Amino acid sequence: MDETFVPFRGIKNDLRGRLMCYKQDWTGGFRAGFRILAPTTYIFFASAIPVISFGEQLERNTDGVLTAVQTLASTALCGIIHSIIGGQPLLILGVAEPTVIMYTFMFNFAKGRPDLGRNLFLPWTGWACVWTAFLLFLLAILGACSIINRFTRVAGELFGLLIAMLFMQQAIKGLVDEFRIPKRENPNLTEFLPSWRFANGMFALVLSFGLLLTALRSRKQGPGVMVPVGLEAL
Repeated sequence: MDETFVPFRGIKNDLRGRLMCYKQDWTGGFRAGFRILAPTTYIFFASAIPVISFGEQLERNTDGVLTAVQTLASTALCGIIHSIIGGQPLLILGVAEPTVIMYTFMFNFAKGRPDLGRNLFLPWTGWACVWTAFLLFLLAILGACSIINRFTRVAGELFGLLIAMLFMQQAIKGLVDEFRIPKRENPNLTEFLPSWRFANGMFALVLSFGLLLTALRSRKQGPGVMVPVGLEAL
């Protein structure tokens, strides 16, 4: 990426590069027929499953102000807008752990202030997102993305380490919560008896360690080779 801090030059270069293949991205998808169903299904589940899980975590952290329904709706709208304007129909969009942490901190901050509170959290967050979008537009106009040339691979690896540590933290917290009674639930229900909660927590532990062992074993495997059924029989 060439460094260019001339206003609008980077946007013009991106538009010029995307216009060359924008039509082919859409026509190629419609002409592919049933072959497009496989990547579409993969992108759908790769986008929907994290959104639902992180949406459920947001619902717990924000006392039900933000739910999985809202995260699904926002992800769908952003995906449609980006696929039309950005020209990338198969781009994965969704909620990540840093986003959940940011909204959790914002909710705790708003809940502790008498001039905001729980009722004004969504409008306040909406205006924060509007100003964030404005700053991103300004950075794009000024060509700030050219600064990426000054960063090394260490920055990307550190961010990946942060994401991995956050996932591990939430995984351990989720396992501990399996032994507890969820908030806003009736503790007198049968499924929240100590015996059922212990069985539920132990089942979650078995699944978690099974997934961990599967990941560790698959990490040592090399690239697989597809062998036809006829040759395998011979």
